[in-house]
Amino acid sequence: MEEIKKDDVQRENLAEDEVAEEESAEEKEPSAEQEIAIMQQELGQARDMMLRLAAELDNYKKRSMRERESLIKYAAQGIIQELIPILDNFERAIESASQSKDFNSLIKGVEMIFRQMYDALERKGVSKINALGETFDPNVHEAIAQVASDECPENTVVEELQKGYMLHDRVIRPSRVAVSCGIKEA
Repeated sequence: MEEIKKDDVQRENLAEDEVAEEESAEEKEPSAEQEIAIMQQELGQARDMMLRLAAELDNYKKRSMRERESLIKYAAQGIIQELIPILDNFERAIESASQSKDFNSLIKGVEMIFRQMYDALERKGVSKINALGETFDPNVHEAIAQVASDECPENTVVEELQKGYMLHDRVIRPSRVAVSCGIKEA
């Protein structure tokens, strides 16, 4: 009998435990109002994060635009800084030529300034386009005239009328040339 009582007590304890678990489970599950409040809070946080990110993106776009405008505005600064000393040398040459009538020294001075200018442009990636004696290339040469020639084969540049220049791998100004059209007929 005692065993039956023990079993009954154990069953009662188990039943009480189950009821307690059900009650605690009910207490742990939020009500519909609580769920709505939690979701509204999460929605508010997500909205705030989205607004912050949108503001950051807008600020980034504005900053990038200002930097781009500044870069465009001052893009020539490097080359100008190299050309200003050349401008100074031209002023000195003009002053010297007005005081001294020595034509040879004026020529030497202008040649030196030309070399200084060309070196400054070379440092920035500018190079001359070779034309004379080359096969005509419409990508880098602009044909101004055709010349009959016994010395040069057809489609060869026989005269360079204006030098052409490239910046790195881009043609800035094509060479203006006269091209051979072959042998003169008598």
